[in-house]
Amino acid sequence: MIPFKNFFWQTLTGAVLVFSFCIGVAGQAEAQTGQQADRIERIAVMPFLLGGSDAIKEHKLEKSLDCQLRGLCTLMDDLQSDAGQILTDIFQQELKKTYGDNVVPAAQVQAAYNSLTEKQNRTPRELAMELGKELRADHVMVGLVWRYKQREGSSMSVQSPASVAFSAYVVKVADGALTWKANFDKTQSSLSENLFDAPMFLKQGMKWLTAEELASYGAGKMLKGLADK
Repeated sequence: MIPFKNFFWQTLTGAVLVFSFCIGVAGQAEAQTGQQADRIERIAVMPFLLGGSDAIKEHKLEKSLDCQLRGLCTLMDDLQSDAGQILTDIFQQELKKTYGDNVVPAAQVQAAYNSLTEKQNRTPRELAMELGKELRADHVMVGLVWRYKQREGSSMSVQSPASVAFSAYVVKVADGALTWKANFDKTQSSLSENLFDAPMFLKQGMKWLTAEELASYGAGKMLKGLADK
């Protein structure tokens, strides 16, 4: 168990010592943000998928875009059953901060996605293209969650910290081209263990985060690279 008292003082001391350094380089090990996508006029967030262990092992996560849904390997020990819905909601909210009404409403996307047939025999890229055409969107975001572990404990003290890992892609509906990709892979640790976490602690508060709080931080960090030109 990591008590809050030690966690707090380690965090505060580390933040004072390394803030000016960390603020410029933090997050390099935890997130990769893709290049800017084509100009987005209307974007839909396809329900996030679970799994993809083979692609993870090969460090070629984009391969999952062209794998049939039946071929995605779900790591149940590392995933909450509702992790896909949680991440879908998070990205929907984060995208609306930038694109506003140009983000297709979640209920409309879900209804259109539910109407797609033979999903298990098709790839995420194929589904994204058909979904986008149905919704008259020029881009569709496809997401894959491959780890979502809730903290064991409280914001004050944990036996095991929250841990999340997920990828997001933007597919151009017209031709299926991958125009942007990013990923986030993070297990929370005390600042004394990882000085690069200073910006996260200062933004989220000096506490042990829930998996949803950690995922929200990661989504916001990733989407900084997806601003309109």
